Amino acid sequence: MKNLIGVFVVLLLVAAAACTDMDDYLKYTGGKELIYTGKVDSAHARAGSNRVVITGLLISDPKIVNLKVYWNTRQDSLILPIERSAGVDSLAIPIALPEGRYNFELITYDAVGNASVTVFESGSSYGMTYQESLINRPIKAAEARGLNEVQVDMYNSDETALFTEIIYTNVADEVKVLRIPSDVESVTLADIKNQTKFSYQTYYLPEETAVDTFKAVPQIIGVSQDITTTYLKNSIRPIQRGDAGTGKWGTPKDWLFNSNITNQDGGTGGGWSWDDSGVFHFETEHWDGAGVSNGKVWQTFTLPAGTYTISYETGNYGGGQYDVYELVVAGTELPDIDNIGTTLASFHGTPGGSLGGTHNLTFTLDEPTEIATGWVVNTGQNVYLQFRSVKLVVASSGF
Repeated sequence: MKNLIGVFVVLLLVAAAACTDMDDYLKYTGGKELIYTGKVDSAHARAGSNRVVITGLLISDPKIVNLKVYWNTRQDSLILPIERSAGVDSLAIPIALPEGRYNFELITYDAVGNASVTVFESGSSYGMTYQESLINRPIKAAEARGLNEVQVDMYNSDETALFTEIIYTNVADEVKVLRIPSDVESVTLADIKNQTKFSYQTYYLPEETAVDTFKAVPQIIGVSQDITTTYLKNSIRPIQRGDAGTGKWGTPKDWLFNSNITNQDGGTGGGWSWDDSGVFHFETEHWDGAGVSNGKVWQTFTLPAGTYTISYETGNYGGGQYDVYELVVAGTELPDIDNIGTTLASFHGTPGGSLGGTHNLTFTLDEPTEIATGWVVNTGQNVYLQFRSVKLVVASSGF
């Protein structure tokens, strides 16, 4: 019996001690029990453009009347009145903030001031610093594949890129917008207006749950395109005759030339012949006579700003001494062969070099410029020089 009494006394002491610990907080609350309101569930601080949007759910506790949000170590805050519905209520609270990272505290209150436990969330506001760091998805190539068709090839996107938009004018003079997903590497603009440029820009989402998208500064893209027939006349094989003669020798249609090249048939022909179905042709007078001296054949036209390549294709040639200049110069005239001076691009062919094949003359214009392009030629005796075509291509630009 004595042992049982001892056990009972010990149990009473333990129970008393436990009750004292559980109620110990009451001495700090004036003897009042703590009552908590329901907290915000599924809270997120979602990134935005110079703002953070606080989202969450109010699932329980219809007594909630206010939500208080703190940030900047409680130096800043806002109070949002709450009107609870019978079900689950959604929150979306935009807070205008300078660019930076922020820590938030969310606390709900009932009408008598009872607070919830604090919900902590962190989120970022993105602004000009982030905006200026964005670049458009890099383009590998933008090339015309035919009339009114351009193929655009792109490198991989940044992982935060959503898509890239291309804006262009179609053949009906309508503005078209094409959205390219980040995992698509090539796209064809099948109805683009010939010889027009397009703009493009890439859109970004800085974080997966961000509420605002950002976009890089748009770029204007010039397409790599063969523009021979737009600016050059009678430059594609076979070269057409421009005079009324019927024999082998003539002059090239649509090209300017000086009298020095018309050294055949008593000064009536030269610069063109029916060889090879029709070519530009410079030759010693009747083969064993006088050579061509400072002979010129050229065209002139105005090109917009851009980078260009003019390609001269050599045909058959041979014999003794010659000097051939293929030139691109600013202005309307080709220089004399003994005073070539400054050129935009040039090729010089001599018997000691390689005149055969195709010669590519590349040049860049910073503004619209009138140019002259063609040949200036000297030959000795027993020399013939033939050229089959001239081609003009504008390089892609803007990337």
